[in-house]
Amino acid sequence: METTVDQTRKWHCHIISNTHWDREWRYPFQSYRMDLVEMMDRLLDILERRPEYRAFYLDSQTVILEDYLEIRPENEERMRKLVAQDRLQIGPWYTLPDMWACPGEALVRNLLMGHRVATLFGRVSKVGYTPFSNGQISQLPQLYRGFRIDSCMFYRGIGKHVAKSEFVWEGADGSRIFGFRFGDYARYNYYYLLYRPGLLGRTPADREYRWNPDELPYHVAVTQSQDRQYGYMNLRLRVHEELLDQALADALRFTAADATTSQLLYMMGHDHSYAAEEELDLIEALQRRVTGSNQEIFHSSLAEYMEAFRKEARDLQLVRGEMRHTLKEGLWTTLMALILSSRTYLKQQNARICTHVLAGAEPLAAMAWLTGSPYPTPFFTQIWRRLLVNQAHDAIGGCSVDRVHTEMQTRWGEVETISDEIIRRSMRDVAARIDGRSSISTNDLQLTVFNPTPYPWSGLAEVLIDLPHATPETPFALERAGGATVPTQIVAQEPYTATIESGYELTMTFPVQRYRARIELENLPAFGYEALAVRVGAAPEKPAELPKLARSERELENDFLAARFEADGTFSLRDKATGRVFEGLGFLEDSAEFGDPWNRVVPPGDKPILSRRSARPTFRIVENGPLYAAIEATYEFSIPEGKGPDGKRSRKRTRLPISLTLSLERGARALGVTLRLTNTAENHRLRVMFPTGLSRAKHSIADGQFDVLERPIQLPDATGWKEPPYPTHPMWSFVDVFDGEAGLAVLNDGLIEYEVVDEPARTIAITLLRAFGTFVFGRPTPGAQCKGTHLYRFALLPHQRPWHEARVFDEVRRLTIPLQALLSAPTAGSLPRSASFIHLTNPQLVFSAAKPAESGDKLVIRFWNPTAETQTTCIEFGLPLKRAQLLSLEEIPEGDLELQNGGRRVELSAGPKKIVTVGIEWILD
Repeated sequence: METTVDQTRKWHCHIISNTHWDREWRYPFQSYRMDLVEMMDRLLDILERRPEYRAFYLDSQTVILEDYLEIRPENEERMRKLVAQDRLQIGPWYTLPDMWACPGEALVRNLLMGHRVATLFGRVSKVGYTPFSNGQISQLPQLYRGFRIDSCMFYRGIGKHVAKSEFVWEGADGSRIFGFRFGDYARYNYYYLLYRPGLLGRTPADREYRWNPDELPYHVAVTQSQDRQYGYMNLRLRVHEELLDQALADALRFTAADATTSQLLYMMGHDHSYAAEEELDLIEALQRRVTGSNQEIFHSSLAEYMEAFRKEARDLQLVRGEMRHTLKEGLWTTLMALILSSRTYLKQQNARICTHVLAGAEPLAAMAWLTGSPYPTPFFTQIWRRLLVNQAHDAIGGCSVDRVHTEMQTRWGEVETISDEIIRRSMRDVAARIDGRSSISTNDLQLTVFNPTPYPWSGLAEVLIDLPHATPETPFALERAGGATVPTQIVAQEPYTATIESGYELTMTFPVQRYRARIELENLPAFGYEALAVRVGAAPEKPAELPKLARSERELENDFLAARFEADGTFSLRDKATGRVFEGLGFLEDSAEFGDPWNRVVPPGDKPILSRRSARPTFRIVENGPLYAAIEATYEFSIPEGKGPDGKRSRKRTRLPISLTLSLERGARALGVTLRLTNTAENHRLRVMFPTGLSRAKHSIADGQFDVLERPIQLPDATGWKEPPYPTHPMWSFVDVFDGEAGLAVLNDGLIEYEVVDEPARTIAITLLRAFGTFVFGRPTPGAQCKGTHLYRFALLPHQRPWHEARVFDEVRRLTIPLQALLSAPTAGSLPRSASFIHLTNPQLVFSAAKPAESGDKLVIRFWNPTAETQTTCIEFGLPLKRAQLLSLEEIPEGDLELQNGGRRVELSAGPKKIVTVGIEWILD
């Protein structure tokens, strides 16, 4: 479409010198860090020597400051001075995340840490420069508003058909900020349209290098551990006056056509671009060219642009909701939504480790802090640095070279180790303060079970119980604080040689009988604990007198659900309350994938292969008892081995071993599903399929980052679009189909791409893996083939009422958040055997975090309202408070809450889709 520019208007063109710094992507971190050090050394020199060089913006992330100073610590004071002068502009983020692949809480922590680091240097940029993430989440306006940021500048997820260059963006909760849609040349319009022609003599069309010996191109001539490509020894920058008129015309034409004010953004922002002193010569030459014209061009900053824009902005278009629009016309601003399914094993690991921290280490550390232990803040700083680095868009996106993703696993391993230690030590500290000995004999043991969520917890927990110096015949029973016996189902028993360790004593061994057991608990205290007595030698309750849940090797049943494996490897699920049966669940769909991290390429004529057409499973009972049972179907799935020489799938086939396990607890309203497979094929997409049969459903429902979203199942007509809308969408932990009378929610633990297929069966398709072997510029990435064994966990929840009335988030917690437990001798403290520290009384509200305030003087509790109605709740505390405050996401106080019940309760409301942050200070004994 031809673009036109108002030539009667005076245009004010703000040149922004900045970079886009992928910390790791085409090369590993340490390789890019050498580039970073070189870039920063030159930048500091330019800023200090050339005061007319207005400013340089460091890509909205602060981690690169830390990366640089690890190598150049002597330059910290130089950087502080430049930040104070507003010449070096930093923040507000710590890293540049792919937002769909992170829990919402991690985005808050990213902004908090970004602010923390920037504040150490003296100043935080309060501009929402967001040139990362493949689309923008619906709650980003609320997040930015919570950090006093009123803008969001981006290009993926928005198009010309949606809004002009500037608009008002309204988030899910009604928060509004200014939205800025970068144009056809995205975040680097100045770089391509002015800088390259003006200083390198190359036009935007010059995309293939022509060998120039004067530039001294070079390349390492032996094999190295990384495929580092050619560089220049003698790349000279000089002003090319002969190209400036056309360059200025192009820049104005591509940038001003959709502008709503006279203020235009000319962004440098290319991948790993350096500051150049010659830019000053270019700007001076451009200014000479526009003298007397309708253009004013000058070196500027994002803050100065925003100040000028706000003065002119009037009657802007209102755009609502998530930004996942695809490219209808134009160029370079595609959504690239398929990053959701690139290297899904990374997404799974990230979700699991984040849960381990947010619903394990942090709540347990908070309980220990509330009872008198120091909070391990430095260790959590280490945790969050590693987590946030792994959540950078090219890292968690799964779109980097193999070594990058290998190094991510190391960082996650460190996070898991630190978190395990924090959990162990926090439980130890709390348990030591419990008065167990007054009611538990020293001949018995104490099993302290911790609930890390602020809701009473009912269901099964899996625990390890050691009986020291016992025989295999020694019985035991678990008893609650009130004297009730805990129903227990033994899973396994073995003799085990334990060791006991200390910094003061030798490591010594002793024999135990080790039991792995499932225990059933009702109403375990919210955000608290209960110390159970392990009565050694006591006869346990005999749950075997209750009916076992596996009726046969193919059937499970409890009071609410009945599940059955079929002969083709699928299964059916019957909701006993309604009699509705969901059939044909759990088959696999395999199709070709000849693309890359960002693009799906399917050869013409490729047809999906369905496991149910060829599966000949065998069935067995894995475990059977009155509290829990599991049955398994195993089969082999024959698919093409990879890509053939004719550009189609190969004729040679390979067999994928498949194990599908169904599990059911006595009181469960959701069916557990575990899928294990070994991928031996290449270049294919594999999905698990759950037909719902709810043909009247018009929308899918899925949770995201602080939101639950409805999306139409039917796609719009996209004839002629450059990038048609995607049938696949992001989720975080569940997707649901509901037709007004019945629904089926599929919960999962870490997979983030789904589709509800637009056919009468309304099949929920969840991408298990998308295997490919190429990368940018066609470079090989064999790790992206995702070979090896993969494990996936789901829960299926049939329901009659809408998702929130069906309490879907209760089931999400059961699937993803384990209880924690500590076995010890009976302890001799003063705390009661059962206690709740924090109770969020409205279960519709979703807990997000319990953490120390950035100031360190209060405990911060965060939760959010996923519904479209205002929700009122009480927060009940196990300790008396001296103060409770509402806080912004940036943790700025917004008002005191009235303390009730002797300082042990507050009452408050959460508006539709609102994130609520409360800071509490408690009275110490």
